[in-house]
Amino acid sequence: MVSDPPFFDAHPDYERLAQLLVGAELAPTPAEAQGMLCGLLALHLPDALERWHAQLLAPPADAPAVHRCEAPAHAHDADGSVAPLDLTDHGHAPAPAKQADGDAAARRAALDQLATWTQSAIAPPSVSFELLLPGEERPLHERANGVLDWVRGLLFGLALGGLERERLQGQAREAFDDLVELTRLDLESVAEDDADEQALTEIVEFLRIAAMLIREETAKTLPNAQAQQAHERGWH
Repeated sequence: MVSDPPFFDAHPDYERLAQLLVGAELAPTPAEAQGMLCGLLALHLPDALERWHAQLLAPPADAPAVHRCEAPAHAHDADGSVAPLDLTDHGHAPAPAKQADGDAAARRAALDQLATWTQSAIAPPSVSFELLLPGEERPLHERANGVLDWVRGLLFGLALGGLERERLQGQAREAFDDLVELTRLDLESVAEDDADEQALTEIVEFLRIAAMLIREETAKTLPNAQAQQAHERGWH
């Protein structure tokens, strides 16, 4: 029996993945999903993929609900309270109460493809990786929302992995603080012009650097055996 072809060849299909993720309990966008994975991988967790799958392959609840992941204790609002990371309450439609069982297998296959693509993109000798975002043909405001989704996903993954800000030093800590600040961006003011286009490009480049800085910093505290394992997985 010939198996069905994969959903994606090399680059994941953002729109197709978005449709499939609606059936997951968190109903993240593809940008959020990849950001979450990168957050877990940045911590060199041996069970990063298992944790990621546990979040994204859970069936939807009987009633739609807003899911909130508390940020690590170091992410605070101006009043000193912990700033929650909200993966669904920012313009996305909530997951439907029921999802056809047939989509579960397709969703897993799509996520496995995304994981493979992401890990391959960041493996040596690559010095950076590509963020999964809405295509360049999409309006700037939509792409800016995708970037913000990716930041939220990254911070969700770091929180899920138990990152403590005190583990970060120097540029990695500054990068983390900047990531938290990015979640407060007001996208209502985004204009379809060259200035905002350039600003978005610079933010995307910063996100690549920030993720790598955090990954490199957390690797310094790993035991040799665990660090070697992380190296073999492509995050060295």
